[in-house]
Amino acid sequence: MLGKLVRGWRHPWSIVDLGTGSGILALAAKCMGAKCAIGIDNDLTAISTAKENARLNKIIGVRFQVADVCDWKFPRDVEVVSANLFSELLIEVAPKFRPAHWLILSGILRSQEADLRRALSRHKIDIVEARRHGKWVAILARRR
Repeated sequence: MLGKLVRGWRHPWSIVDLGTGSGILALAAKCMGAKCAIGIDNDLTAISTAKENARLNKIIGVRFQVADVCDWKFPRDVEVVSANLFSELLIEVAPKFRPAHWLILSGILRSQEADLRRALSRHKIDIVEARRHGKWVAILARRR
């Protein structure tokens, strides 16, 4: 979804990757032209792995940090937020997504999709596309 979204963008853009895990989306975003890429995870091992992946792939300028997404302060000028989190957590932090222009959300079980859709709508976030694979759903959304 990220590649399709940013293809052709000529302006500087930024991304925050929540639940970054290995850091693959933040690293890919930097390679696709993101001026600022931040990866957040509450797992120290995930952040260590993400930093090592950046080093191994010689990608500089991506900031990885250990943080709880519920407490983390979102930058005001973020263009894209990607979040691979459980639906309950996505719903809880949905109000924090407002500064972002675009959201790429994953980690959503089909059985919890309707609840997440309602939460996004309450916060004036519209779903542009939903992709389903087995029991999982990924969503591309944008603020109104």
